[in-house]
Amino acid sequence: MASTTFDMNQIEQEATTTAAKHVANMLQRPDQLEKVDKYMHRELRKKASVDGVLKTAMQTQLDGVQTGLFQLDSALAEIKEINKDIQDIWESLKGVPELVDSLYALKIESKEHSQCSAALENLEHILNIPKSVQDAMDMINEGKLLAAHQSLAILEHSRDDLLFEMHKLANQSPTDQNMLKHYFSDVEKLSEEISKQLWLILRRTLNSVRKEPKIIVSALRIIEREESEDSAAMDLFKRSGYMPIGRPKRWRNKAFEVLKHSVLERIEGNQFEDRSGHKMWLVTHLEMTRQIIVEDLRVVKTACVPCFPPKYQIFEEYVKMYHDCLSAHLQEVIGNSLEDNEYITILTWDSAYGSAEMLGHPDLSIDVTKLPPLLENSVKHSLVNQYLYNVKKNYREWMKNAVATDVKDWHHHKGPDEDESGYFHTELPLIMYTMLDQHLQVAQTVNKELLNKMMALCIEEVLEFTKLYEESIVAYSKKHFEDRSVVKYFTSYMIATANNCLQFCECSDKLRMSYCKDLNTISRKTHETFCRTLNEFLRLITVVLRYLWEELHTDLKQNLNEILTRTWFLAGTNIVDTIQVTLEDYGNDYTHLVPENFNLLITDVMNHIAVHYISSIMQKRMTFKTYEERKLAAEKLCDEGKVLQQLFQRAPFNKRLHSITKKKSYYDGKITFESMITKYGPIPIEEGKNSPFDAIPLVAEVIKLKDISMLSLEISGVIRNYPDVTLEQLVTLILVRGDVGKNDAKQLVLDIMSEIGTQNKERTIFSEITASI
Repeated sequence: MASTTFDMNQIEQEATTTAAKHVANMLQRPDQLEKVDKYMHRELRKKASVDGVLKTAMQTQLDGVQTGLFQLDSALAEIKEINKDIQDIWESLKGVPELVDSLYALKIESKEHSQCSAALENLEHILNIPKSVQDAMDMINEGKLLAAHQSLAILEHSRDDLLFEMHKLANQSPTDQNMLKHYFSDVEKLSEEISKQLWLILRRTLNSVRKEPKIIVSALRIIEREESEDSAAMDLFKRSGYMPIGRPKRWRNKAFEVLKHSVLERIEGNQFEDRSGHKMWLVTHLEMTRQIIVEDLRVVKTACVPCFPPKYQIFEEYVKMYHDCLSAHLQEVIGNSLEDNEYITILTWDSAYGSAEMLGHPDLSIDVTKLPPLLENSVKHSLVNQYLYNVKKNYREWMKNAVATDVKDWHHHKGPDEDESGYFHTELPLIMYTMLDQHLQVAQTVNKELLNKMMALCIEEVLEFTKLYEESIVAYSKKHFEDRSVVKYFTSYMIATANNCLQFCECSDKLRMSYCKDLNTISRKTHETFCRTLNEFLRLITVVLRYLWEELHTDLKQNLNEILTRTWFLAGTNIVDTIQVTLEDYGNDYTHLVPENFNLLITDVMNHIAVHYISSIMQKRMTFKTYEERKLAAEKLCDEGKVLQQLFQRAPFNKRLHSITKKKSYYDGKITFESMITKYGPIPIEEGKNSPFDAIPLVAEVIKLKDISMLSLEISGVIRNYPDVTLEQLVTLILVRGDVGKNDAKQLVLDIMSEIGTQNKERTIFSEITASI
């Protein structure tokens, strides 16, 4: 209490202090003293309002406490009354045990009366069991299943009632029970016969439901009756521990098992052939299966759904049954080992499973995503890997045979085929890329992942093919140059091969554009392989063209080796005429090259011949005795250079199309014909620029010049037009004149080079010429 008083005092002091501060705040100015009465009345009103609220709250609390006390009093009175009643009940129950003995005789009489009553109720059925069973059998034979089942139900109820009464006896007699069961044994046979008829009807559900839906409905009514009896039997068992004979029958579960078995038979039963009888057996079998599934499910949705109880969800159940049976069947087919295209047949079928042609059919509209996978991912991965392995093995074998066939054609006594433009070719590129395209088309029907893997495999195998193709070209050429009389159409088939290589590039890029246009979908490894493949074919073109030049060079070699020799000097125009005729002859053959290859080869031929002319000068094959000889030799060089230049400006050599060659590109511009020329090809001759034969007059002028003081001017002209010309080449050229010493010639060239300064060392034919001082 002291503590409470202390607390109250402290609260009063705090309230007084707060009030003083409040008053001080209100009376800070003299004019506010006039409003003291007003302030006092306002605070009194507030105080009265707060006091009213507190009194109301206190009254509410007091009313609640009073109500609670009344309820507690009432509860206490009721508890006392209940306690008194319980005591009275206990007193009454004390006499119950004595009643058991006194009423025992009545209990026995009651049980006997119950059994007799059950026997009397079922007496008619008991006495007529054989007749009732036979009548029910006759009804079954007549197709009256509902009536037969009604008789069965009556007989089963009679049997079960009697057995239940025997079950309730304290001293059960197994002999009596067995005798009763034996007496009703025909009832179980009747039940089995009805069930057989039901399963037979349900097995033919998809056929019967369209013609005689009443039969299906009757069978389902019987099954539902049995389900109700099963439910009642289970309840009885829970109450008494007695389970009637044969219960629960679970005919609904059995019905679904029968339906599922019929579905499996539908799927497996349409396989009329095997691999030994027909190569396309699996395609035929799966197509038949597809048609059967779509048609059967359409029948289920339109005809079965109205016949079956809604709780059966028969359409969904049928979909699940077909799905499960089909999955098991495909696993069995895969387990029996597949061959060749059978892998892709199953993968394609699996891919189309949810399409509009199957479960996604507009009449069905089944959401396949709600079903388990038809084939597990591990199974599909295994199929894909095995399929790719087989394709790779087949590619290797096929490409080897294809190259062998092409090589065999090279040795025929007949030239290659021509297209409408007159360009030589063989069927190898078309045949090979047709096969690749077919495999890619098939892979595309499965999914994007398989398409990318197939594209990668195709490109890898084409890259391997380039090695095999090059080996064949090299071996063929080597054999030809050993004895040029053996192969009659060497030039023609080398032309066709060069054209083939370009066609391989175009077909490769066309395939890539058709199936993998977006380069972002291609893996880095595939990207690198693709670039390597295109580069290899472009490089192969230069290999083939090199052999074509070698063939031409073999015929020109003797004449080219005589340039700037005494024989050449005295022979007039015989040698250049022979070169010209030979070039024209080969030029007519070269017109069968596609423009890009023709341009490359003719450029190479021009460069080589120009190089031969200039190299012959550097090699000092002829020593000039007089200035007149030197002048005549230089003039003859100029004349022959002009003749050759004019030769390549008229038919058939004027077909060169520089712009086409330069613009040719593949793989979205990443691989260009121009880059290939730079890396593997001859020195390019740009359109509108000097030809390689323009170097011959410049060099000849150095030899022809009589006034040595003008020599620096001619040398500077050579350097400015051909910045890659070397010190050794220029010194050697000056020394050919025979009137300048080595040291003077070297110093002269050094002075001129120093004066001209550093130039862009553009690659010209002088890069192909070797000279030493």
